[in-house]
Amino acid sequence: MNKNKEQQTEENKPTPEVIKEWVLTHLQEKYGEEFVPVSFSGSSFAYPYNQMYLYPKNGAKSDRFEARIVINKDGTYNISDGYFGILIAPEYAKVVSGFIGEIYKDFKFSVDFGEGVLPDRLNKNTKLEETYSENEYFKAQITVFVKEDSANGIDTMDSLKKIAGKMIEKKLVGNVMIYIVKNGMFDSITMETLNEVNSINKGEYFLYDYKIIMIGKDLKVFHME
Repeated sequence: MNKNKEQQTEENKPTPEVIKEWVLTHLQEKYGEEFVPVSFSGSSFAYPYNQMYLYPKNGAKSDRFEARIVINKDGTYNISDGYFGILIAPEYAKVVSGFIGEIYKDFKFSVDFGEGVLPDRLNKNTKLEETYSENEYFKAQITVFVKEDSANGIDTMDSLKKIAGKMIEKKLVGNVMIYIVKNGMFDSITMETLNEVNSINKGEYFLYDYKIIMIGKDLKVFHME
């Protein structure tokens, strides 16, 4: 988004309140929703953009996302945000769940698009099949927890290759990680638990370390281990 404003000087440089209003107006026009600001940071030498964190007024505070606004010397400004990742996550998860469910019976998984902002063309009307662009990087981090009994007799790397193949067919870019979770720990494993697990106690939860496969924006597998 680019807006025309008069040439800036120190005297007419927009205040944080004005910048916040620009962002809120832009997001409401783009998504048809109202948003609540959480924090604001002005631009600096290290970061040449103003940064805001917000969440949807009719959503959860946990749906916090980042917005950035760059104010140009001629007074125009550009806004980008990461809210689309939150909007598309349920549909993305439904599709990915189908891929995983073809292989495993008992599993949990998480889809995360990470921090930061996304291409401005992605909005409330963008369908999942329209997210891919070879010139942009819209990728997901998919973490899968599979119950030990459900993984018996199934090669984890073969599973990753099958999931990656399905994702490539759908033009979905990202990383897929699979953890095989011990039967007794499966009910308690969550992403929060994973973040607390370290090299000392991970043996309590998992049969072995995770396996991963990565799909690049050229829709090819570029790493797996």
